[in-house]
Amino acid sequence: MNKTQCEHTQAVTELLAKRPFYQRRLPARPLPKMHKRSEWHKSQEPELVSLLPSATEILCGIPGGKQLLVARSSEDDFPADISHLPTVIDPLLEFTSLASVDQQVAQKMKELGTLYVVDKAKLEDLCPSVILTQDLCRVCSVDLMTVERIAIGMKPRPTVLNLSPVCLEDVLDNIREVGQAVGLVHETDGYCKELDARVDRVRKYVSAAKEKPRVLILDWVNPYIVAGHWMPQIVDIAAGLPLLSPMITDENGRRRGEGARRITVSDIVDAKPDVVFVAACGLDLPTLRKEIATLVECPEWKAVRATVPRIVLCDGHHYFNRPGPRLVDTLEFIAGYIHNIPEIVPEDLAHIEL
Repeated sequence: MNKTQCEHTQAVTELLAKRPFYQRRLPARPLPKMHKRSEWHKSQEPELVSLLPSATEILCGIPGGKQLLVARSSEDDFPADISHLPTVIDPLLEFTSLASVDQQVAQKMKELGTLYVVDKAKLEDLCPSVILTQDLCRVCSVDLMTVERIAIGMKPRPTVLNLSPVCLEDVLDNIREVGQAVGLVHETDGYCKELDARVDRVRKYVSAAKEKPRVLILDWVNPYIVAGHWMPQIVDIAAGLPLLSPMITDENGRRRGEGARRITVSDIVDAKPDVVFVAACGLDLPTLRKEIATLVECPEWKAVRATVPRIVLCDGHHYFNRPGPRLVDTLEFIAGYIHNIPEIVPEDLAHIEL
């Protein structure tokens, strides 16, 4: 599961409502001096456990980082060659349909207060140096408090690194934080420069755009939820006009969108989008296509189809809603698509036009 489904239940909404939308993630605990290779407690190199897919992609994207990963969550599926690693966290939800997620989330949160189960014994046996987790959403992964409570009881105690980005710059900061934590600062600097260069390349391509297409990003359908945080920012960088998720400036001077929220079909119609990208959280493209097909006779979906000139189905599982390095791929795709610049569209980012 991932961030958008947090908005699917009142219980989760109440948990998040305690923090203002503009609040930046909780600062990570200062890293101990363990980042020197000779000082790691179990071996000469750090060993990491990742509890969410975006963190796994970040670590594996850093040159030399993938070999340090010793365990993952059951939802970590990229890169493909980490599938042999043991899993230490599993979701309690099983996807059956778009509408069913609401009921499952509400029920599990009411009964258990969580949507995940952590294999504490396996985690203790692995004895990692660092645990990568998040505090942005209790539906994305296990909550930070639970992870820290487990870590406190482990001997030696691992560093818990909290990665909770809300904008593209935060993702790059997270990459640098992970690189520092594992002693790969030089390698990480080079990696971040490559990502920065790709973002700058997009800016140059779209700088001559005469118009800003009106763009709506949906990261759930039935109910309809507009994407927030980094997605409106990405649309803005791509020289598009993000709809139904106003851009704000946080206390660090960074521009981003507010959090994901429910909207109505009337909201969509009134916004007059030129294009709607549907990228449902946690769903790959084949699954999304199958689910959208079940809405063909739905009056609300018919109204959307009748109003919007272009509707594009996208992989919201690996790209739009996973705050890791491939958000840059998402930026390239959106910019290339809305401005008809095929040379910057990633070849492996598939989509379906309705």
